[in-house]
Parts: sequence; structure tokens; C-alpha cells
Amino acid sequence: MYMSVGVWKPGGDAESRVVNPALLDRFLQLANGLSGAVDAGMLDAAELANENWVMTAGPTAWEAARALDSDTAISLVRLFTLVEEQVSGWEAGNKSPVISLVKILKERGDLEADLRKWIKSNTKNRYLPHGSAL
Repeated sequence: MYMSVGVWKPGGDAESRVVNPALLDRFLQLANGLSGAVDAGMLDAAELANENWVMTAGPTAWEAARALDSDTAISLVRLFTLVEEQVSGWEAGNKSPVISLVKILKERGDLEADLRKWIKSNTKNRYLPHGSAL
């Protein structure tokens, strides 16, 4: 009898999950009511408190965001930038959804310099807005 040993990842494997349209809509509702500050209570009220896995889901999880118009994608960029900075447990590093959303905007030619400056001034995540250099 042989036994194999795997690697346990707490909270499941976020990298293999996909952000479905219903979850994306819940984040969009929160983003649309955003006034510049985010806290855990807001995430809880939006029934998103347990969805912090999205912060490290990686680029393939955000394919549904390609269907969004650019203004909506920008709203999500702002939301996730602030959530990562202001809410404990939502840190993302180089897997931030901001990176995936910025890539989509850049491909469309809709990434403005003002948005890049805003992201950099509202985060301590050194990977934002473009991801790792390598």
C-alpha cells in the first residue's frame, strides 16, 4: 500500500477557482456605491466577507471581466485597490485582481495615466498596477 502526500492549502486552492458572473455582480454593486473607503463591515453587508479568495485567484479567474465595459472594469480596479489596502485578510501581492483588470484595460487602449497614478497613490502593493517585472 502506498500513500501520497499533497500540499494542503488553507481555504482551498484559490488559483483554480473562477469568478462567476453572479459574484462579479456583487462586487460591482459594492464598487458602484464606493466613496473612497472600504471596511470589513461593507464587505459583510454585501455578503462578500468570505470571498477574499478572489484576491489571489490569478488571471484566469477574471475572464468573465472581459465582458465588462471599461468604466465598470475601472470601478472594480478602484474597489480591489482599496480593499487590499484597507481590509485585513484581503492582501493579494502579485496575484491581485487589479493586475488582471489593468491588463484588460491596457489591451483595449483604455488604461489612462490618471488611473495608474491613482492606483499607485492608494496602495502599498509594489506589484500594482502591472504585476511582476518578470
